[in-house]
Amino acid sequence: MVGYVVFLVCTVSLLPERMATHFDASGQPNGWGSRTSAVILQGVVGLVLPLMIAAAFCIIRWVPPQKINVPRRDFWFAPERRIETCNHLARQGLWLASLMVGLQATVWYQLIQSNSTRVPHLSSASFLVTIAVFGAAMIIWVISFFRHFAKTT
Repeated sequence: MVGYVVFLVCTVSLLPERMATHFDASGQPNGWGSRTSAVILQGVVGLVLPLMIAAAFCIIRWVPPQKINVPRRDFWFAPERRIETCNHLARQGLWLASLMVGLQATVWYQLIQSNSTRVPHLSSASFLVTIAVFGAAMIIWVISFFRHFAKTT
């Protein structure tokens, strides 16, 4: 997250004051905004949302097990495994938050690139690759999450 903030701050000057902030499916701009509002939005989405995700997974250790919905809850939240399970969930939350920060950093980079030309244009191919990589990473995260809780050892 610190790296994301540094990246955001160091690249703000690369954007025009009035910039394309939204693009249609063919990469043509169809929404405009100020550089300041774009930085604020990227900061909020790229930092606040991942922090909330990480915090939610970390505070699970103080939530009664009956309120937590994971496969084989009684097994995983038995007193002898509760700390290990909570630590695992906290790590999973940090991984998920990291994926979100990575997505936002990539989107920010693409926004900078698309606004670096006289006529802004977003590369649909690179944006689709970004979404595909993020989607694949999310699938891997979900599978890993549920595989862990499917075992009983």
